[in-house]
Formats: sequence, structure tokens, C-alpha cells
Amino acid sequence: SWLLYRLTGGKLHVTDASCASASGLFDPFTLQYVDLLLRMYHIPASMLPHVCDSGGDHFGLTAPHLFGHPVPIRCSIADQSASLFGSCCFSEGDTKVTLGTGTFLNVNTGRQPHASISGLYPLVGWRVADELVYMAEGSSSDTATLINWLQDMGLASSPDETSKIAASVSHTDGVMFIPSFSGIQAPVNDSQAAAGFIGLKPTTRPAHLVRAVLESIAFRIAQVYQLLKQEINHPCSLVRVDGGVSSNDLILQMTADLTGSQIERADSVEMSAVGAAYLAGISAGVWKDKEEVMKLRKVDVSFMPKDKNEKAEEKLNEWTRALDRFLHWYS
Repeated sequence: SWLLYRLTGGKLHVTDASCASASGLFDPFTLQYVDLLLRMYHIPASMLPHVCDSGGDHFGLTAPHLFGHPVPIRCSIADQSASLFGSCCFSEGDTKVTLGTGTFLNVNTGRQPHASISGLYPLVGWRVADELVYMAEGSSSDTATLINWLQDMGLASSPDETSKIAASVSHTDGVMFIPSFSGIQAPVNDSQAAAGFIGLKPTTRPAHLVRAVLESIAFRIAQVYQLLKQEINHPCSLVRVDGGVSSNDLILQMTADLTGSQIERADSVEMSAVGAAYLAGISAGVWKDKEEVMKLRKVDVSFMPKDKNEKAEEKLNEWTRALDRFLHWYS
């Protein structure tokens, strides 16, 4: 809403349904601001932006002085909603994972918001005219932050090097890492969890530590993926990935092994920007519909499961046992 306000020279104070639902103040079930929360936090309803569709001509024009000429604004959409749209997850059950600062696993739930008691969030994917699409979201707060931490600790000089170092060993020598600098989210939901290594021994080398950190990202994806499968109950044989960390082949292959699903990476990892462009383009008439933009999607590489289910499940169970040691540490 702030960007739209500034872009239009203060003429508009609006937001779209996806951004509103991500605020926590907007009920995706009723598609209205939650009066109880507004009263609880002493937020006057009059100061909140009007909620409108994600695409259309109702966003007006940019102020002329910004770009030398008024430019039509045709889309406003939340980050992960845009990523879902950019990944062409247009059908109910379609699933994508964004590996950025954090990990966000989203599944298209069609016209029904998903109610969860395990930490999944029901959100509006997008709303355009009579099309209303919901998505369920599970997240892990630490992903790229882990890669940055490895660099800060001197264990790697760049994100690309972390992959090479991890690949220099075939296993972690029994070392496990718990990626909870910001607590552990769904399905554990423990904000007091500690981060750390377990299983260190005299034979542990830096490469084992780096690999353990990268593997922990895949373990967290698998945890959230299992929860989504249990609650959403949609068969999922394909997961599309994007985000900067999705360039790490080791993480994606391990994710394929742990989930038993094909992991597909497009030629662009910036799916939020792509999704916003697609929706704006459809709204402006550049493309006719979603079927037309689906033809624009190009796959860079697909990762197929290699490990047998029993072996992958054994790895995840061992890591989950390690996770239990770090829960409630700060309570």
C-alpha cells in the first residue's frame, strides 16, 4: 500500500487481497479486516488501505514526474503469491518452494482456504474478478541466513563455494545441524529452540559441517512437505523451486530424495518478479490468459529421487531425533 501510495503521488491508499491476507489483520475466510484484532491493537479501521483485486486497471497511473510519463499500474501481489503465480501453479494441488532468506512452501488450495492447527497459514494467492485462489503456506525462517553464516564463520567464501565444499565429502560423518537461529516453525513451532551442531567427533572436518548445514535446509523442507501432504491431502509428484538458494544442486537433490518428488527448477529463480510481471501483463492485455503465460515457462533442470524411501526416511528420522535435543532451550 505504501508503494502504491508513493507511485501514484499520494492519490491511492489501497492494497490487494494477497498483501492484506499476509498482514495478519485480514481474515482470508471472510475477506475482511478482523475487527477483534484492530480493537486489540488499537488500530483505527480508517487508516487501513482499501482491499481490491490483485490485477486490473484500478491502481491508476504512476505520478508523471517519476518516469517522465504516467505509467499504468496493473498489478499488486504479495511475494509468495507472486512466486506461486510465476511458477505457473495454477491448478489445485500445485506446489512450489521458494528458497530465499527463508524457505516458503506453498500449495494452491483452489477456492477454499485451508484451516490448520499445525502452523500452516491460509492465505489469498490472488483475486482477479471472479477468480479467487487460496494457498496454504508452511515456512522455515532460516535458509539463506545459514549460507551467510557459513561465510561469516570463514567456512566458505561464497554461496557457490558452500556447494563445492559440501560435495567434497559423501556424508557428514554423523554430524547434524539444527537451523533454528529464528526458532523452528511448522510443524514443530518452537520459538525457543536453539541452533547448533550435534555428533561432532575427532574426525569431523569443516566440509562435514558445511554439508550438515546444507542438509538441514533439505530436512526442514521435507518436514513442512510432509505436513502439507497430511493436511492438504493432494497427491504431489512435482515441486517447483525458486529463490537464490535453489541454485544449490545438493540441496535440491536431497530434497527430491527426502520427499520422493520430482524437483523442478526453472531457468529463472526470481519467480516473485516473474509472477508479478505475468499478472500485470495479463491485466494489461499483453497475454490473453494463464494458459498463454504457461507456455513461457522454461525448465532449467529436474531432480529425480535417487535414494530408496527407507534410506531417506532413516536420514530424516535421525535428524528429527537430533532436533529434539535443541527444543525449548531458551524457555
